[in-house]
Amino acid sequence: MVTHSNARYVDDDDRREFLKALGVGGAVAAGGTGLGAVRDAMSANAASDLAAVGESIRADLTGSIDADLIASQQPAVAEAASELTAVPERGLPTGEPRYEFAAVEEAGRPIYDHLVEVGFFESTTEHLPGFDPAFLQSAVGAFAGSAALAEPLSGMGLDDGAGVDLLSEVVANAEELSEHHWIATDEIPRAEIEFGEYIPTMTRGAAGGALLWLKDLDHHLFTHKVLLTDEIVADATWHGQSMAAGFQLMAEGAKALGGGADVSGSDLTALLSTGFAVQAIAQGLLPQDAYWISEEMRAERRTDLRRASHGN
Repeated sequence: MVTHSNARYVDDDDRREFLKALGVGGAVAAGGTGLGAVRDAMSANAASDLAAVGESIRADLTGSIDADLIASQQPAVAEAASELTAVPERGLPTGEPRYEFAAVEEAGRPIYDHLVEVGFFESTTEHLPGFDPAFLQSAVGAFAGSAALAEPLSGMGLDDGAGVDLLSEVVANAEELSEHHWIATDEIPRAEIEFGEYIPTMTRGAAGGALLWLKDLDHHLFTHKVLLTDEIVADATWHGQSMAAGFQLMAEGAKALGGGADVSGSDLTALLSTGFAVQAIAQGLLPQDAYWISEEMRAERRTDLRRASHGN
């Protein structure tokens, strides 16, 4: 029985690197540790460098975000996401797609559409700095150090060790994210690229892209099931859960901007940065692990199939 779909994907080296970045060692770094134990072992660290970013975003968006709308959809996002934990155990769909991942997209779509309307993605892309490893470690460290910020993960089946794995994946892929996927807006060569109808802002691409992958994933698992192994399904599930979790964290930050919670500038930056990074990394890894299936990855070819015969 598969109980943790991320068990194959996030390894002990990734976890140790994450804990090292947070300054945690000793028995806590031995493995099997939840976010609560990590938080207790962390030294207090006031991330003052994050505060100005969060306050700039707040200044842009105060009064424009409907916190009640976001709050009304978040339970549905959490419920649909928590159901994904059982996907590897249930295995591949047989008669028809199950639309388990699409349920997350459906629940999150009203939040996303509202944030598009109010300019949330333009503001967050403008004010968030490039996601270099140092910044991500600072943001993820601030996130991990706050029980309140990490609380939404518990409602999605991603508490305890799974929460550590989620953040470990951010630290493990920070260099890749900074070099190939996420740079600050003012560093983009404007002569070569402009945001517009076909090129979304960075943060919109992270959230909107995550929803599109979630919407497609059930269909992919059904139509390509002859190629898929249990390991591929487990990886796909983990990346789907990660995108859902990142989206929920982003929504939590947006709700705070709308007055739904009293969150400091530093915590706001940590929450949004972690949410966007998780979404961006997961949607970069999903196609590699579940869509671009090589001959070495694919399931064994079946030899028990017979060609259908048709009478004259």
